[in-house]
Amino acid sequence: MTSSISSKGNNMMRLKQENQSSIRKIIYLRGPVLRSSIAEDLHLTLPTITTNVNAMLQSGILFEDRNNVVMTPGRSALPVDIVPDSRYFIGVEITQISRSVCICNYRGAIVFTSIDNTIYKEYSEVLQSAARLVQAALQSTVVPTNRICGIGVCLPGLIDSEAGKLLAHRQFGWYDKDVVKDLREFTGYTGPITVENDASSRALAAQLFLREQLKEVPSFFYLYVSIGIASPFVKNDFSLSSSPVGAGELGYMIMDPKMPFGTWGSTGSLNNLAGIRALKEQAQAAATSGRAPYLYSLCGDALPTEAQLMDSATHDEVIDELICDVILYLGVAIANEDNLVRPESILVDAPYFVHQKYRELFMDTLYKYSFRPSSFRFHIIFLNRDELPGAKSAAAVAIRSDFDKYIAI
Repeated sequence: MTSSISSKGNNMMRLKQENQSSIRKIIYLRGPVLRSSIAEDLHLTLPTITTNVNAMLQSGILFEDRNNVVMTPGRSALPVDIVPDSRYFIGVEITQISRSVCICNYRGAIVFTSIDNTIYKEYSEVLQSAARLVQAALQSTVVPTNRICGIGVCLPGLIDSEAGKLLAHRQFGWYDKDVVKDLREFTGYTGPITVENDASSRALAAQLFLREQLKEVPSFFYLYVSIGIASPFVKNDFSLSSSPVGAGELGYMIMDPKMPFGTWGSTGSLNNLAGIRALKEQAQAAATSGRAPYLYSLCGDALPTEAQLMDSATHDEVIDELICDVILYLGVAIANEDNLVRPESILVDAPYFVHQKYRELFMDTLYKYSFRPSSFRFHIIFLNRDELPGAKSAAAVAIRSDFDKYIAI
C-alpha cells in the first residue's frame, strides 16, 4: 500500500513539473499571452493554467501586461509575460583561441561580459581560463549570486549534453572530457551547469532571443560557419526540445571524394573547402605570393582576420574568387540537406555575407540544386555575425535547461 501511495505521489509531482515547464515555455516564446490561449495550446484546463500562472505571478517570475489588455466578450483580459530580471544566467563559450563569459537576464539582455583571448592548446589550461572568468562573473556586484540560476557552456565538437561531456573534438585533439565535472571543480559552483555544441546553442538562442523574427517559422536550419561548419535542424515549437533534431555536423559532408586525407580528415570535406580557417589559409598564401596585394597591405604575412578578408574581396580578384568558391560549396551542401529535411526557413550565421553579391550567389545556388517546385521561394535570414555571440548563446542553453526545473512556489 505504501508503494502505491508513493508511486501516486511521484506521478503527481512529475505532472506538476511537466505542467509548469510547458506553461513557462509557451509564455516565454509567445508572451504576452492570455491564460485561455495557453490552455488551448497545451490542451490543459483553464483552472490548471490559472493555478500555475497565479503562483508564478506571486513568485515574481511572471507579470500581467497591462499595456496589452485584450477585450473578450463580457470583460477584459490581461495577458501574462516573463519578468526579464527575475532570473539571471551565465553563458560560457570555450575554444582554444578564446573564452568569453556573460551574465544575461531571462530575455537575453547582457549585464556583464568578460573575455580571455590567450591561446591555449591543452584542455586543462582552457578550462581553467574559463573557470577564472566564471568566478569573476560570480563575484561581480552586477547581479547577486543567489539570483544566478544556472551556467550554460558551449564549445565545438561532439557533445553529450545529458552527461555534460565533450565526446570528441578532432581539431583540438580533445576526447572524453567531463566538462561539467571539471568546471565545478575549478569554480566551486554547485548550481545547474549545462553543456551544448556551439552551433546547437546558437540555434537554441535564435529560438529564444529572435522569437519575433521566427514567430511564424515552424522549422529552420541554422547554418553556422566557423573553423567547422554545422547546420542543425530545429523544430520551432514551444516544446523546446533539449537539443536540435540532429547535431547537423555539415562540415564532415564530403564534397570531393577524390581529394586525399589530411590531419583533420578528408581534404574534400566541407570544413576544408568552406570553413573559415581553410579560407584564411588560402587567402594568406595568395597574399604572400603577391596575388592579393591589397590583402597583403592589410595583414602582411599574418593570417588575415574575417574583416580583412571581406574588405580585400572588393579589391583582390583572387580573394573574390576564393569566397565565391566557398559560397558555392555552402550552397550545394545546404541544398543537399534541404532535399532531405525541408525546413521552412534558413538562418545564416557566417562572415561571408556582408556583401550582397555573395548572398545572391548563395540563394542562386540553393535554387539550382534544391529539388523544389519552381514557384518555391526560400525564406532566408542573414544574421549579423555578432547578433548571437557565443557566450549569450551558451546562456540560452542554461535558460532552456531552467525550464525543466520545477520552481517550488
